[in-house]
Amino acid sequence: MNLFVYGTLRNTYDNPMAQLLRQQAVLIGHGYVPGRLFDLGWYPGATYEPDSPYRVWGDVFELTDESVLNQLDEYEGIEDHPDDEYARRNVPVQMNNEVVACQMYVFLKADGQQTLLESGNYLSKH
Repeated sequence: MNLFVYGTLRNTYDNPMAQLLRQQAVLIGHGYVPGRLFDLGWYPGATYEPDSPYRVWGDVFELTDESVLNQLDEYEGIEDHPDDEYARRNVPVQMNNEVVACQMYVFLKADGQQTLLESGNYLSKH
């Protein structure tokens, strides 16, 4: 299974969860999904919107051990509760000239009040 990450789990981050992901997965490349990327303070949130003029850029990892998803879900605050900020969803990611099926932590609380990062690349914020 592939996982598309666009924020603090990206390959260049050195927090414990990003390290865990690198240990349990193989970076297979970079790509984007149509959607919007928001600055939520010390982390981002991204939507998946098939018709969006914006792109969200990130890294695609192939998970070698899917049990790591439980820890990543906890990190993202997924509790299957109506107040969850994120949900893990299936999305098509554009990588070079191919579309790759991935899962992505989709931001659920976009209401127009968040700061849009028009570049779509959380790494360019820093």
